[in-house]
This record gives sequence, structure tokens and C-alpha cells, in this order.
Amino acid sequence: RALKTGKRAGVATLLVAAALAVFSTGQARAAEGPGSVVSMKPESGAPPGTKAWRVLYRSTGLKDEPIEVSGLVIVPVLPAPPGGCPILAWALPTSGLIDKCAPSLSSMRFLQIAGLADMLARGYVVAATDYPGLGTPGVHPYLVGTSEGRAVLDSIRAAAAIAEETTINAALWGHSQGGHAALFAAKMAPTYAPDINLKGVAVAAPATDLARLLAEDEPTPGGKTLLAMTLWSWAHVFGAPIEKVVDPAAMPVVDKLANDCLET
Repeated sequence: RALKTGKRAGVATLLVAAALAVFSTGQARAAEGPGSVVSMKPESGAPPGTKAWRVLYRSTGLKDEPIEVSGLVIVPVLPAPPGGCPILAWALPTSGLIDKCAPSLSSMRFLQIAGLADMLARGYVVAATDYPGLGTPGVHPYLVGTSEGRAVLDSIRAAAAIAEETTINAALWGHSQGGHAALFAAKMAPTYAPDINLKGVAVAAPATDLARLLAEDEPTPGGKTLLAMTLWSWAHVFGAPIEKVVDPAAMPVVDKLANDCLET
């Protein structure tokens, strides 16, 4: 395995080289199926003592169709503990709705993962999904739990494939939209991903009771922004008639908010 040292180091080197060669030719790395890796590209600026990749992996869309999702996988270069390395799936808070807002494309991509240094120091492999529609084709289904949950669970499978884990012991950790995603992933795990041995879930300020949340936050500038993004996403994903709830004079502003990122 790539994380182990000793007699198997030469084999590990060949495996890593082969994986990188597969990415450079654009070919699929693993067998098809949710969580299988389509491509992986080494990322610069990874925390010391780690290797990181921007990955493209398979997942399942809202109509149960196969889709591809991007994200980051960060692996500590340490001897693996007995039973293999645990995997921590980080679900990020809101970044935006369009491709350029994909967290894995941000210049702050490693700093955005709360607690990353502690997780890596403890030997965790970290998977950080971008969610569907961020960095990949289609509109991001913002605050749509089924979409987010599947992407989170499949990021764990992709990380396990890259770190060559045969037993998938994992935990979920998310903030805001990511808390929403982690809770849905936890609920869905027994049926959608029974191969994952889910050990625990931690969330901070998860988005729950969306109608009340959006209504109570609407008077604030941040609340208006998130409400506009939510309505725009749902109009495109579900065909919901946005003109019934947004004044036509406000649509240019809604469109502008939906086509920018929270960072900017």
C-alpha cells in the first residue's frame, strides 16, 4: 500500500507512478461504479508530510443517473496503523453554485478544511467533495440533501481506492451546508453505502428546517444572498417557477449572485 514502508516500498512507488500515468492519459483508473476514480491529479501546496490529489470520481445524480464529481483527497505519508487508516469526509460550507466556485479550485483549498492539520496528524485520510455541479457539468443542487449525501459517501469510496484501503472505516464532519450534507450522508449510509463502516458524525451549524432558516435569515444581507442562491438553484434543478417568488426587477441581481462565489 502507498502508505506503508519497508519491503513493499518499491511496489508502492510503481503503483503511484502508474496511477499518475493513467491520469495523464485521461483514462479511467478504476472499475465503473459509485465512488470509483475517473482521474487524479497531484496537487501542489499540500500540508507537509502528505500527498494530495484533485480527483474526479463517479457518483449518482438525483435521477439515479451516473454522474462525475470532483474533490480533494489528502493522504498522510505515515505507516498505516493496524486495520488501515480511517477516512474523514469533510463537507464544506457554501462556496457558490457554478464551476469556478468548486472548493478544490480555490487558492485556499487546504485552509478551508477545518481541522485538517489535526486530522492528518492523527493519520486520517481526508476526502473533501466539491458536491455535484461544482467543477463538473450541470447546475449544483444547492441544499439538496440526497445529492450532497451521495457525493460525500462516494468521496469516501474514492479516497479508500486511492489510499488502497480494503476496509473502509470513516467519519463525517461538516459545517453549515456541509453539516446538512453530513447529516444526509449519515442517514443514507446504511442503504446507499453499506460497504462504509461509519464510526461517527460531527456537524457545526448544520442547515436544517430550511423554510424557517431561510425566512428568518432573509432580512440580513447574508440571508438574502443565500436565499437568492437557493431559489436560483432550485429553479434550474427542479424547474420551480422562480417568477412566483422573485420580483422581475430583482432577477438581474439574483442572476449575478448565482454566478459568483462567496469568496468574491
